[in-house]
Amino acid sequence: MKKILALLFCVIFLSACTSDSELKDISFELLPVQDVELPSTFRAGQQTVIYLKYKRPTNCYSFNGIYYEKNGNTITMAVDALRQHLSNCETVNEDSFEVDYPLFIKTSGIHVLRFWQGKNAQGIDQFLVREIDVQE
Repeated sequence: MKKILALLFCVIFLSACTSDSELKDISFELLPVQDVELPSTFRAGQQTVIYLKYKRPTNCYSFNGIYYEKNGNTITMAVDALRQHLSNCETVNEDSFEVDYPLFIKTSGIHVLRFWQGKNAQGIDQFLVREIDVQE
């Protein structure tokens, strides 16, 4: 009973720390991948580190992880960012950030890696596409 009360207290305490207005000022957005570094060899069932490069549009964006979607032998990836909607956001003129991602592919054969690069003038998603041959 004491554990349940302690857990309930923690939940109420933590939820009171974040106001609704703070949550409304934050959103999650995908950032385009500018370039990727892939190793020359991929092995099925082994983790392989790849590197993605991206830029932040303003200083109100921060890295939140990698968007990952697998459909058959096609993997789509993008940079997931946390955006703070503040009035003092400034455009940044900085070098690309590089993040590593441990890619694990279970099966051998040809796999297609698609890295989201944004939308074109017609609103159509654009991708940097790399085919990799995963060896056994």
